[in-house]
Amino acid sequence: MMQQRRAIAIFTDLDGTLLDHDTYSWEAARPALDRVKLLSIPLIAVSSKTLAELEYLNQGAHLFDGLIGENGGIISLNGETEQHGPSEEKIDSARRKIQAAVNVPLTSFRTVSPEVIAAETGLLLEDAIRAGQRHCSDPLIWQPSPQDVAIAREIAAKLSLNLVKGGRFHTLCGPSSKGQAMKRMLERLAVFKHEKTQTARRKRFTTIALGDSPNDIPMLQEADIAVQIPTKHGVRTAPLLDHSNLHIAPKSGPEGWNAAVNAILDQLINTNKNSEVLHG
Repeated sequence: MMQQRRAIAIFTDLDGTLLDHDTYSWEAARPALDRVKLLSIPLIAVSSKTLAELEYLNQGAHLFDGLIGENGGIISLNGETEQHGPSEEKIDSARRKIQAAVNVPLTSFRTVSPEVIAAETGLLLEDAIRAGQRHCSDPLIWQPSPQDVAIAREIAAKLSLNLVKGGRFHTLCGPSSKGQAMKRMLERLAVFKHEKTQTARRKRFTTIALGDSPNDIPMLQEADIAVQIPTKHGVRTAPLLDHSNLHIAPKSGPEGWNAAVNAILDQLINTNKNSEVLHG
């Protein structure tokens, strides 16, 4: 029989959440990131970015213990990758149908050059190349009207796909969501072997999720503690969802991330001084 002990796991969106919307820097979150690492709390990146982008980001920074890319379509933990998203062929077919039906020019990350991706995102060219290495999703490059978005969503739905609005782009992707991928990652994180006895144990997690846009809602819904990061250039922040334990960070981007994570860890540590809730 598996024994249980409590742990914390943190799931975070990147652009506009942990990474600054304009500079892509996480420097302002460093105090909280260092604290998370010191407490051995698993930190999972959950992003519309490609696995190539996430792996490259993690090579230099070693911030993340697990990676969820393409809005939940790709999951990577301990070098083992699972693809839950649709095939490239299905994504391409849907995009072509949308392109023919809407009233504005439409291209996408899978159809343009890295130079165009760089111009659209502000990324360096080598980063734009990695952003184009997509397996099961495709950010659209267009200037749609609400009617165009409705048409695209209808076409995607008929093909069992979704059109999800992120911080910058509408992304064509599968029914897998950040929330579903978070649940799967927790399953993979949960089972481990005790170092000394090699007996199987199962962790129970207190989950913290942080995000700033509608495509983060499924992940925030799954979390015990949801943190909404305000948009950097937006007006007054309205809650993205109804959640019994929703926190709205005091600032945007990594500054807000840092403040929210530190405040929540302070609360959890004070509440659980005599328990095992601190370590992942």
